[in-house]
Amino acid sequence: MDKLDLNYINSLPQPFLVRFLGDKTEWPLYDIDVETGLLRIDVIGKLQIKHIGEVSFFIDDDGNQHDSDSFYLMQC
Repeated sequence: MDKLDLNYINSLPQPFLVRFLGDKTEWPLYDIDVETGLLRIDVIGKLQIKHIGEVSFFIDDDGNQHDSDSFYLMQC
């Protein structure tokens, strides 16, 4: 199982917005579990559970886009 890189994620300006594959809307990221890849987004005041595998990209607080693959630990 691939794990997410907590140090990399925390080094980016937050909060994040998330855009999912095939979607044209960004959603505020509430939190992310680096062990499982599950994340919760704020959908008009209600939390919805998704998986990082459904994410097209993240947008950091500076407006920079980050491909979801960049959030994984590098495997040697």
